[in-house]
Amino acid sequence: MTQNAFVERMKEQEEAYDVGSNQNPGRRTVTFMGNTYDLAALGALASGALVLFSCVTCNMGFYCLPFIPLLLGLVGIISAREAVDEKRTRLWSWLGAGAGIIILVGLVLTFVGSCLLFALLAASAETY
Repeated sequence: MTQNAFVERMKEQEEAYDVGSNQNPGRRTVTFMGNTYDLAALGALASGALVLFSCVTCNMGFYCLPFIPLLLGLVGIISAREAVDEKRTRLWSWLGAGAGIIILVGLVLTFVGSCLLFALLAASAETY
């Protein structure tokens, strides 16, 4: 099936389903329905917002970036029951939150390591 045929079929199903009636009470409604082109546009929006954020904050905003996957992952985990695909939403939320945690731990270890290195260099300079 081509992508255009798939989109046409989805539009027909959407038109056949009347949101106000209870003709399909077990079917969940989808807030956003798209294809790969919609995801490409979403990626363009996200990367554009990230670049704008870094320009506005003179690249100091990058220190806030590890908190974004943590926050969004937490929102995804909490609201996964209301998602179209609950299992996928939980998995992706945990993966995003885990990536944020790994980045934060790496930043903390780098900071502590650089402080220790600076302290060792300062201590060795005093001995000479």
